[in-house]
Amino acid sequence: MNKEETDQYYIEETFKLALNGKFTAHPNPMVGAIVVKNGKVLGKGYHLKPGFPHAEQEAIKNAGKSVANSTLYVNLEPCHHFGRTPPCSNLIINSKIKRVVISCLDPNPLVNGKSVKQLKKSGIEVKVGVLKNQAMSLNRGFFSKFLLKRPNIICKSGISLDGKISLNNGISKWITSEESRLDVQTERALSPLIFSSSKTVIMDNPSLNIREPLLLKKILKQPDLGIVDRTLKIPLSSKVFKVSSRKIYLFTSIKKTTKKYKKNVIVVYVQSRKNKINLMECISFLAKQDINNIFVEAGPTLMESFFKGSLADELVLYISPKIIGDTGKSFSGVTYIKKLSKKIKFKINDMIPIGNNLKVRLEK
Repeated sequence: MNKEETDQYYIEETFKLALNGKFTAHPNPMVGAIVVKNGKVLGKGYHLKPGFPHAEQEAIKNAGKSVANSTLYVNLEPCHHFGRTPPCSNLIINSKIKRVVISCLDPNPLVNGKSVKQLKKSGIEVKVGVLKNQAMSLNRGFFSKFLLKRPNIICKSGISLDGKISLNNGISKWITSEESRLDVQTERALSPLIFSSSKTVIMDNPSLNIREPLLLKKILKQPDLGIVDRTLKIPLSSKVFKVSSRKIYLFTSIKKTTKKYKKNVIVVYVQSRKNKINLMECISFLAKQDINNIFVEAGPTLMESFFKGSLADELVLYISPKIIGDTGKSFSGVTYIKKLSKKIKFKINDMIPIGNNLKVRLEK
């Protein structure tokens, strides 16, 4: 391999390492790092969770005394500031590393470009931009927090071939397969918060949590829950209130209530118009709670609000080879498009078969 191919190869390896933190790193980004010298890997590392060593620290530690004059590969610009851990840029300089290959700059203004300048000033060769788009995609929520000032929003739905989620009477069990429903558990685990509506909770009485035993061993805690409940009509006996180890945000237009919720339930007043909650207010509130990714599981009414507000960044669709027909309910709920030129466009990112279903991931 030439130098460019070698850089790409090791950056791809940092992506794989970074994924070791996919269930636990939040709200920090997923980061992997590799120390290489004379074509030999001396050390590897990844960031597991907040407060734990950064990927660069782990890789340099594992490389040991041979780290001098080596090359460090990392998928995100090393930190430049004191947080729960000391700056990685200082450690890199003190370790006498000769070259640093970075996939993309850190969007955090505390870091953005500053580490690169510091490393170069210290005489270290720095290369930035190797597989940049893939690196940004790996940490979409982290980049969204700084670039869009809001979380990355993933809308999920289980649908028929003709895009329906249920019959018109609301019956939907089961359009998708058991394997697809199990895979949804993993998707939930990848986001710190699940978002839904009172209508979905009342009609289906879902738990909206993670129950798969292997996943429960990997996550630090259950994802928090956000629910649009404009008039606070969700019964206290609903399954969503059974899990007290997570925060539940109820977004309502009622300023005061006599309902006695558990301590983990936080009632958030937001404005409403024409009997609809201001969705952007809900998203802005969650952004302030350091939520980088939101996983939306809801019916067509709430889904339409996300599409209409251009807030759906990704779609995860589980497609079952069944036809419901015109009497069924469309997953998107979109009725406002009157011209083809106004269509909502996504690009397919990935497709995999799950049993007899097809899982399709799309992004803006």
